[in-house]
Amino acid sequence: MKNTAREDYRIVITPRRLGDLGWMSISDRMASSDIERDTRERCEEMAEQVKRHVDNVGSVEVQFTEVHTCSHCSLAWEELTAEEAAEPGCRQDEHSVEGEPVCCDKAIDEFRTERGIPAVQWGGTQ
Repeated sequence: MKNTAREDYRIVITPRRLGDLGWMSISDRMASSDIERDTRERCEEMAEQVKRHVDNVGSVEVQFTEVHTCSHCSLAWEELTAEEAAEPGCRQDEHSVEGEPVCCDKAIDEFRTERGIPAVQWGGTQ
C-alpha cells in the first residue's frame, strides 16, 4: 500500500497588482512607468516586512519567472530547434538554422544580418 506524506511546506504570498488601489482599480501601466521595477520593489518590501513581523519564519525570498520577448514585436521569444531547421515546413528557406527566431520578420532579418546568413526574400521576390 502506498503512503503519502506531506513535507516541504511553504506559504506563498502574491503581491497586489500595482493598479489595485484597494478602493479602485486602474491598469498597471497607468500606475507605474516601470512595472517590472515597481513590482520587484513591492515584493522586496513585503519580504522585509514578513521577516520583521512574522514569527517562525525560516526564510523569505523573492522569486520570479523570466519571460523572454522579442524587442521588435513583443511576442514570446521562440527559436527554431535543430529538428525544425531541418524540416522544410518549419523554416523560412534553405538558409534557416537552429536558433533562428520565429516570431517576426524583423527578428529574423536581424539574426541573419548579425551572423552573415543570406536574407530571407520576403514576399517571394528573388
